[in-house]
Amino acid sequence: MMLLPDLPPPVEGIRHLQRDTQAFMNQRELGSGTLYIAESRVSWAKDGVNEGFSLQYPHIAIHAISRDVSSFAHPCLYLMVDAKLDSSAANALNDGDSDSDGEDDESAMTEVRFVPSDHVSLEPMYKALNDCQLLHPDPEDQQSDENVGEDDDDEDEGEYEVSENGYHMPSSSEDNLEGDSPFSCLTEADSCMHHSSL
Repeated sequence: MMLLPDLPPPVEGIRHLQRDTQAFMNQRELGSGTLYIAESRVSWAKDGVNEGFSLQYPHIAIHAISRDVSSFAHPCLYLMVDAKLDSSAANALNDGDSDSDGEDDESAMTEVRFVPSDHVSLEPMYKALNDCQLLHPDPEDQQSDENVGEDDDDEDEGEYEVSENGYHMPSSSEDNLEGDSPFSCLTEADSCMHHSSL
């Protein structure tokens, strides 16, 4: 679950706290509140009421600073979440407004924007979010990286190519010796002397 409407704001591991920050879910304004960027999650709490939401880092597909006012009226910290968030939570935060803003019910992505009253704060907000998201790598990405590395090791082991002009080129840059440029090459004679000395 990536939208946690009843979870209180974090109290530990807070990397950035930004008061007077408007929150938007897709194009729906949720009000002004306090943004908490913590190591465990991103939370926003609406001012004056016990309402807000939290997002878990593995579900934040994209985060960026957006200053393009042609697509959105304010510079903001932009997040794209990889699932459709609970619209009922957004409706409750928006005083029960039931207008769907033309959202497609089958959409699997939700745009979340945080607009601080002080736009200079966008840079430290982004940096804190970026640092915290690095603490939560995607397990699927890690598995695919490990598989790619294993395949490369199996394929490259002991393979060398000698071109027609006599230059020795390793089959991949991973076969280069430490300090060698991936574009460096040796003559065939130098290559043989080099390997015989190993």
